[in-house]
Amino acid sequence: IYGYATNTKIKFIIVLPSSNSLRDNDVKMTFKKLHAAYSNAVCNPFYIPGDQLNSKSFDSAVIEIMGNISRF
Repeated sequence: IYGYATNTKIKFIIVLPSSNSLRDNDVKMTFKKLHAAYSNAVCNPFYIPGDQLNSKSFDSAVIEIMGNISRF
């Protein structure tokens, strides 16, 4: 289990099987990519802070990022 908290108190959690041989640097990069995707989604002028995040671009970015992590 890996966790990441931003300065704005947004939290990301990644749960992987113990057999996964992921390096800490790979996990940090994954969290940074997730944070960047989240930031891009909430910077949308049509997003209302506090509302549920319904963004197809964010969803596809998360799927792509997490798909890359499963290759390790």
